Amino acid sequence: MQRLLFINYAKNMTKDDIYNFIKKNGISATDEEIDIVFKHIKTYYKVFFDNLIYYIKMLKNNISDDNYYKILMLFDEYKSYLN
Repeated sequence: MQRLLFINYAKNMTKDDIYNFIKKNGISATDEEIDIVFKHIKTYYKVFFDNLIYYIKMLKNNISDDNYYKILMLFDEYKSYLN
C-alpha cells in the first residue's frame, strides 16, 4: 500500500514539493541540489522500494555532505512509514 502511495505521489511531484519538504525539515539546498534530487526521484521512483538505501546513497557524490547526512537522518525517521 505504501509503495503505491509513494509511486502515485512521485509521479505528480514537483520541484516545489521538494523545496517545501526540505525547508520544512530545516535543510538548505541549492537549486542545483534540488534539481538533482528531483531528477533522481523522477528516474527511480518505480524501483525505489526495491533497495531504498542504495538509491539514497547514489546521491552522495552529487549533493553536499551536510545535506546527504540530513537526508539519511530523514530516511531513518520516515522509513517506518514505508514498511
